[in-house]
Amino acid sequence: MSRRLEDDLLDPRPNGPMTAVLYTAAWYGVAVLAVFVWVLTLDASVPVDCVPAASGGCESERGQAMTALLDGVPRFAAALGTGLVVAALMRWFNRTWRAVTVGLAAAVVGGGLSTVLFSVISGQPLGG
Repeated sequence: MSRRLEDDLLDPRPNGPMTAVLYTAAWYGVAVLAVFVWVLTLDASVPVDCVPAASGGCESERGQAMTALLDGVPRFAAALGTGLVVAALMRWFNRTWRAVTVGLAAAVVGGGLSTVLFSVISGQPLGG
């Protein structure tokens, strides 16, 4: 008797939406960890040719990256919240996918939805 591909893709023990929500949060955690490791690779020293009076302050590459990341926390929180809601809804409607698959799909869809919502609210074009 041969196994079918669908047998590997379907969830043999479907459970509630909480597992999918936790996997969604874990996928966001992977992204945060990757960005944090990248920030640690940036140069922490202030450029030698920086003139504080002319440029309004000197900051290292790492400092600039951390400032940009902290400025993006509200958008990240909105994307995470949207992803968690999408995960719960996807798992509620479809119990055949594995929870980790639902979590990844919800993280991607939640990030996309929040990007479009921020674009509509702010009036800024996507990517601008």
